[in-house]
Amino acid sequence: MSLITHLFNLLYPPRCPACGALVARDGDWCPSCLAAVWHPRRINKPAAVRHLAACYCLADYRGVMRHILHDIKYNGKQGKCRACRVLLDRFPWPERFDRIDRVVPVPLAPEKLQRRGFNQAEALFRDWASVRWDWCDALQRLRPTKVQWQLCRDERKENVHDAFAVKETVPVQGKHILLVDDIFTTGATLEACAQALTKKGATSVTGLVIASGAP
Repeated sequence: MSLITHLFNLLYPPRCPACGALVARDGDWCPSCLAAVWHPRRINKPAAVRHLAACYCLADYRGVMRHILHDIKYNGKQGKCRACRVLLDRFPWPERFDRIDRVVPVPLAPEKLQRRGFNQAEALFRDWASVRWDWCDALQRLRPTKVQWQLCRDERKENVHDAFAVKETVPVQGKHILLVDDIFTTGATLEACAQALTKKGATSVTGLVIASGAP
């Protein structure tokens, strides 16, 4: 720990992102709050999600986890990504990612990226992923889409149908891709991205999200 970090921690001691209890490092959770949010699993994805080989999440999308992701995404509080990084470091099945070649974030529409100033998928995952694999902004949005949470399942699927494509300058043929985003709801967005990647020859696409309401 650097002297500056030590002095900063003395002035502003790190606290649990859920209850505010004192913790050892910025981003750490107290044991009881970690136990409450920690629910890693392979998501039981719908049958319609065919191009995504599997998808894993770390927590349920409710309570404090929902508030943290909302603050990152809509209020620009990127410092809260550190609490999610702690969860990513605890991923219990790293061997399931042994064949991964590249990590690809779900892209934002250009106008939304300009307005928000960052892609939440990149803010959440890039530091963690880049020490393990190649980070690759392989995907682009072809057209604007509506906000997914306002739509029912069928509308979500239609909303993102053919909305993504692989950039011409990025080869993905024969690659094993880890596709990352903040949440998994119905899987429509991840499926549309996975379909675009496999269409261009990706060997497999596996998803990883921070939280999900799916079982």
